[in-house]
Amino acid sequence: MVTQKVVSRKFVKKIETTEFYEMRVSVGTNEYRSFIFAIDAASFMECSRIVMLNSFVEKSSKQYKSEISKARKILKDWEDSL
Repeated sequence: MVTQKVVSRKFVKKIETTEFYEMRVSVGTNEYRSFIFAIDAASFMECSRIVMLNSFVEKSSKQYKSEISKARKILKDWEDSL
């Protein structure tokens, strides 16, 4: 018997050219996006621990660049505190 972990790309997907994944959650008509980082594995599907870095409601595609910068700073600060 083999267990295969599957999470739909509708909910979690890798953000190209970064180490982060984007998690989407819909509440009513709003769709919230959160950047997450897999702590103990190279990919989200293989990990058992994650860090949720920051969340936002997307207003434009240009917003991603600043949100990725925020996520990198949060991750660095968290790693420095360990």
